[in-house]
Amino acid sequence: MNSLLIAMVVSLLAFTINRQLVIKFGNETMFYLIPLVEEILKSGGFYLLGGNLVIIHLGFGIIEGIFDYLDSTLAAILAVISHLIFGYLTLVIFEQTGELLLAILMVGLVHSYWNYKIGGIVEWN
Repeated sequence: MNSLLIAMVVSLLAFTINRQLVIKFGNETMFYLIPLVEEILKSGGFYLLGGNLVIIHLGFGIIEGIFDYLDSTLAAILAVISHLIFGYLTLVIFEQTGELLLAILMVGLVHSYWNYKIGGIVEWN
């Protein structure tokens, strides 16, 4: 399956799930739960459907960036760059260990830390 199509599908799933998590548990979920959900969806989409792991992450970041642009240009740029980096990190860890689940968990922690640190700089509405 086409990597950009996979990115669109997992983006739709992520936005749907993320919205429900925020409604149920509050905005704090963007620091501890949403990053892991997004990493599972992006890399899980790659695992289940094929495509290019980094392009799926980048496509997800571009889609997120389009929505973030409505609130902040900086947030949009950071969404694209950060998801590209998360995809690259996932690929490197996966290639080095042969364990996609380990890569997802490690990058989920990096993503959580990123959201925590950047959340104090960029206002996410």
